Amino acid sequence: MKRFQNLIVLLIATALLGNVTIANESQNITIIFAAEMPDISNPNSGKYAELQKLITDTKKSKTEAFFLFGGGSIGPSALSNLDRGSHIVDILNSLEPDAMGIAKREFSYFEDELSLRSYEAAFPFVSSNIIDTRIDTLPDGIASNALITKGKKKLGFISIVSERLIDEYLLKNIKVIDPIKATKAQSKILKEAGADIVIVHYFYPYSFISELLQNNVIDFAFISNTLLPSNEKAEIAKQARIFSIDSPGNALIAEISIAESPKLISAERILLSNIASDPSVRSQVNEYQMRLDRLLDDRIGIWDGEFSTKRDVVRGSENAFGNYIVDTMRSIADADIALINAGSIRGDRTYKTNTSITRKTIANELPFRPTLSIISIKGSDLLAALEVGFAGLDERKGSFPQVSGMRIRFDSKSPHGKRIKSVKINDQDIDVEKHYVLATTDYLVNGGDGYSSLSKGEALRSSSISGNILVSDLIQRDISLQGKLTSTVDNRLLDISSGNSL
Repeated sequence: MKRFQNLIVLLIATALLGNVTIANESQNITIIFAAEMPDISNPNSGKYAELQKLITDTKKSKTEAFFLFGGGSIGPSALSNLDRGSHIVDILNSLEPDAMGIAKREFSYFEDELSLRSYEAAFPFVSSNIIDTRIDTLPDGIASNALITKGKKKLGFISIVSERLIDEYLLKNIKVIDPIKATKAQSKILKEAGADIVIVHYFYPYSFISELLQNNVIDFAFISNTLLPSNEKAEIAKQARIFSIDSPGNALIAEISIAESPKLISAERILLSNIASDPSVRSQVNEYQMRLDRLLDDRIGIWDGEFSTKRDVVRGSENAFGNYIVDTMRSIADADIALINAGSIRGDRTYKTNTSITRKTIANELPFRPTLSIISIKGSDLLAALEVGFAGLDERKGSFPQVSGMRIRFDSKSPHGKRIKSVKINDQDIDVEKHYVLATTDYLVNGGDGYSSLSKGEALRSSSISGNILVSDLIQRDISLQGKLTSTVDNRLLDISSGNSL
């Protein structure tokens, strides 16, 4: 009898413990986070079918999982160059994000195209600190926050951008408001609406995020920049409530308890290439890929040598492909000099000798659509523009210059604004009072990437090609005529910080 009573007690205790476990589990939420997937053909980051499988499998075991997408994907790519990112939204509609935070690449085709994409989406586009100055409110179709409800749980989502995107993407109608004030205001709105947890998404590595977390303005933060320098990654890794997907092709799953105050239970980065693909989304991606191939897969030449367009290479030093672009621009424009920003080159690939070049190759490498501009520029204004370019070297910003007709000695360790040590044009020191004929892009002439001093140049109206030919078309045509892309590095950009000299 006593043994029977003990068994009953044990069964009751087990049931009670089971109830406690269930109660605790009911206070947990799971978040799936991914971002930076602009190119569906990229073998590292274009893993939408694999991401769908991860989402499906996670939701089977975690019925109230939230999927947040960190943007950075509307452009640029060869296909987005044609449809302005509509295919990305179509694929994301299949993945069903609960919300998407807007990062800077969402402005690849400017604010009006972004509004159009937002109306194509079956999920909210969120940006909490931008204003369309034409209507003095959020851009059409954009939400200032998202309150997502699953069962009895409510998640508040905020997304903020940096004012740097104004110059980087040449946005004429967008104003960026104070991200701290915007985050505090939106967090208050969400908490008053019953949010159990408030998450902020951001792209630029703001230092104030830690303070907002410490003061419980927000509960957790997700940064979607996969290209942060190692020191920034190390700093973020120290923060218990800041999550990063770290590199392209990764996703993140975080489990959080909201029983009392929100607390992290676990976080895991997932390499999507290790996940099986979802057949339906794989078919959808393949259909878009085949459409692109039909349009752009004709061969126009070969790479005459080994070339690299990897991001750190192009944005940190003289580059053979960059040289080819500016040399071709200078030749057709019959200009003294030529200049592009390295951020124009987006392929992030390496090519072996005799590899075929197709129209798609160039569309991937030069996915934006700047036109050739020919201006007369004063030497002093040219120097000011070049200093802006070399100031971007530390962060591998897209403003780093690739040049033709110039030989520049610079010191990467000197302060910003004082890095250029000498500039020679036609073997003569640059004359700050002289005017030079410069072949560049309409993007830079209009002040893009911080090159505001180029806007002081005078357009050469006599040139029939200025403003009438896309740089990418110019490059494709020249490769077709030559049958190959030949270029070398010839020390036109030389960093003297390590003791080099011209």
